[in-house]
Amino acid sequence: MEEHVQAFWAEFAKKYREATLKDVRNEEELLRLAKEVVEKAEANAAENPKTEEVLIVVVEPKKLPYKKVISNDLDSMKAIVGGWIEHVSIAERPNGSRIGIILNEEGKLIGLPPNRILNFRNGSDVYVGTFFITAHNLEGDTISLTEQEAADYISRFSHTTVNL
Repeated sequence: MEEHVQAFWAEFAKKYREATLKDVRNEEELLRLAKEVVEKAEANAAENPKTEEVLIVVVEPKKLPYKKVISNDLDSMKAIVGGWIEHVSIAERPNGSRIGIILNEEGKLIGLPPNRILNFRNGSDVYVGTFFITAHNLEGDTISLTEQEAADYISRFSHTTVNL
């Protein structure tokens, strides 16, 4: 083999080994991060366990929001929104768990009435039909709002336009 061809393949092999080693290090880092995220989610779920019932805030079109305790199951959630549910995260608690809105995922398609205008940092949207506000731990389980959170969201959603 000619000298320049040997040099090319030697350089290629060196770069391949370096890239493979880098990929292994990246994979090890990804696995470490994944383990860290799972451990954090498990700890958060232990701190905020799923319960049989949850405290939520229901927001109906043209009405003041109100607190309600419901069974913590899909059928109860679907009954409130009138169909299949969609979750939109609106806030993060200090412990990392989330506060979100559960709404009818087909609300606009099926012509549900306008409810609230929500202004987010990156735009706004008109939410339609009845929706509710609840919390979720980091494993995705629905958990209760605190009494203070419920009072805060009742106050914030008492207006037709809500800034989040």
